[in-house]
Amino acid sequence: MATSRDAPNPLRPYYIPPSIGLPPDLPQNQTSHTHSYNSRSPKPSFGSHARDILSDLDYDSYFPDSSPTLAEHAKRLVDQALWNYTSVLLAQPFEVAKTILQVHMATGQAPPGLSVNGDDFKSRPSSFASGKFEDYPSDESDDDSPSYFTSTAPRVPSPTRSPERRRARQAPSRSDASTPTQPPPAAFRRLELRKSDSLLEVISQLWQKESAWGVWKGTNATFIYNFLLKTSESWTRSFLSALLNVPDPGLMGASASGFGGLDIIDSPSPLMSLAVAVAASAVAAVVLAPLDLVRTRLIVTPTSAPPRTIWPSLSLLPTFSIAPGLLPVTLLHSTIPTFISSCTPLVLRSTLAIDPVITPSMYSISTFLSSTVELFVRLPLETVLRRGQVAILDEYENQRLSDTYQNGVTKSPVFGMENEDPSVRSFRTIVEPGPYRGIFGTIWFVVRDEGVTISGPGAAAAAKQPQGAGGRAPGFSSRTRIRKGQGVNGLWRGWRVGFWGLVGVWGAAAMGAGGGEF
Repeated sequence: MATSRDAPNPLRPYYIPPSIGLPPDLPQNQTSHTHSYNSRSPKPSFGSHARDILSDLDYDSYFPDSSPTLAEHAKRLVDQALWNYTSVLLAQPFEVAKTILQVHMATGQAPPGLSVNGDDFKSRPSSFASGKFEDYPSDESDDDSPSYFTSTAPRVPSPTRSPERRRARQAPSRSDASTPTQPPPAAFRRLELRKSDSLLEVISQLWQKESAWGVWKGTNATFIYNFLLKTSESWTRSFLSALLNVPDPGLMGASASGFGGLDIIDSPSPLMSLAVAVAASAVAAVVLAPLDLVRTRLIVTPTSAPPRTIWPSLSLLPTFSIAPGLLPVTLLHSTIPTFISSCTPLVLRSTLAIDPVITPSMYSISTFLSSTVELFVRLPLETVLRRGQVAILDEYENQRLSDTYQNGVTKSPVFGMENEDPSVRSFRTIVEPGPYRGIFGTIWFVVRDEGVTISGPGAAAAAKQPQGAGGRAPGFSSRTRIRKGQGVNGLWRGWRVGFWGLVGVWGAAAMGAGGGEF
């Protein structure tokens, strides 16, 4: 006698039949009656049975986001965009200050009583012949001074020197003494920075001269650039991985320390995956170089200099390709940090046997040190890149004005610059920019020739003393020295912001927040 599926079996009282699965086999007497009917219908396949079995399973408790709706997708994208924009908004004042310090040409003058490299602080002569006898007395002595090495005959005035010329040498013109020199119009908008490495001083002066618009300028350009950089880098990395038949480094997992490095040790070809990651970073940086150029323009120019939006600023560029002079430094600035961050998990796990699961503390400290090294390697290249971008923008502006004067009209009216005066430059930096002399030339100029560096006892008092003040400042000693150049510290302007950002991300990951990216 056939028993029901849900009724207990008297022969197996403790057996509970499953609620899902294939139905039990029918008895022989029922099989003969239904054979004619089953012969007409197709035999069910294993796929249909599996579909019927799996349809009764409830996966909501295991995968709550297995099938999100379109509204949930949109909400997730909006939340992520708001979070990224808020992060950029909070960090933008420090990014603006760091960029201005990198572009700014540090100028300095030796206070009274100090010397440069042991010599008197004087302007270097243009040639050896012009400065050879600079410290010797001149033969043009004053007429009223007694002459000890001449004859007693009455002195005859030289025909080449007239009384008017002597009076002109003795007393300056009244108009020159009373009328101050009028600075150019662009000088009213420039910042007077006393320190070449003070972020708070830059933010304070920007707030005083341009209010909040000056502190948070370039925020939209920075947000769009960061978004497009990550998107294009991920797409290029996936494309190259599929083309070379290697796993995507971005899909194999990230380091467990909270820093956004690529863990390529699980790849069957780690060196090939490393090359793919570095190449993707280089391609993304080269493609987005015009947008980075516009971002730098919006930061280093006053808020009164048009245009102040992205697309009109792009319209002023003669081409949407990267300038040949910026190609080497752009490639180095984008590939070296990616190379360091991607090599760190590979070296730690394969060479030093430091694993995020077995030794999590040592792995976290090691990745923090690697990120610090990456920061101090990237900042000099970033300084050279910013100065090169300012030089290219100035060159583009000169080329645009030259075409305007030759043709009489601009090629096409730019939004926000319809009433532009051709005699006024639209690209005016808010600080005096430093020169760009290539990668090694710019680094050498900053270290050896730009500004002055005061060291020894009394260096703080010498730095605070106003230029042109007479006398020796208190706190000076014979061991206080001053030399030309900013030293290696001039290449790391703004390092405190990046370092404390690394400390914050590392601390959040160490306390269990995890998942942070820097």
